[in-house]
This record gives sequence, C-alpha cells and structure tokens, in this order.
Amino acid sequence: MSQEMKIRYGDVEDAVSKMEAAADAFETTLAKDVASGNELDVVTKLNEINNLLEEIGQTYKNVLKDNNQSVLKTIQNLKEVDQDISSSIKSR
Repeated sequence: MSQEMKIRYGDVEDAVSKMEAAADAFETTLAKDVASGNELDVVTKLNEINNLLEEIGQTYKNVLKDNNQSVLKTIQNLKEVDQDISSSIKSR
C-alpha cells in the first residue's frame, strides 16, 4: 500500500484564495419590502422568501469561508508533516 501522494500546495492555496474572493463578491442582499404598502399575501410571502434567501446566502458564505480555512490549515499541517518526515529521513 505504498502509493505516493503529491500535493501542489501553491495550486491549492491559489484555488482557496479564488474561492474566498468569489465568496466575498457573492451578494446576499435582496430587495426589501417588495411593493411596500401592498396588502397582497403574495407580496408578503415574497418578502419572507427574500429574507430567508438572504439568510441562506449569508450562511453559505460563512460555511464556505470556514471550509476554506479548514483546507488551508490541513495543507499547512501536511506541509509540516512532510518536512518532519523529510528531516527524519535525511538525518539517518
């Protein structure tokens, strides 16, 4: 079971940076009070749905940022383990 795993750290970090930039650019705000003053049930429901969509969008951005941070931390840990193993092998 000796399969080699190669990670291109720079490529992973670049991809995470691009995802973070896209998440930051993702606009979660929607129109507030569509047709304000209108008493139609449809308008009320649209406003409720817009509020829910805005909350979901913000939650999505937060989850994406957390996942990106997790990936960066994992990559850093892999780098450290790789360096430790390399140093151990060289010192023999």
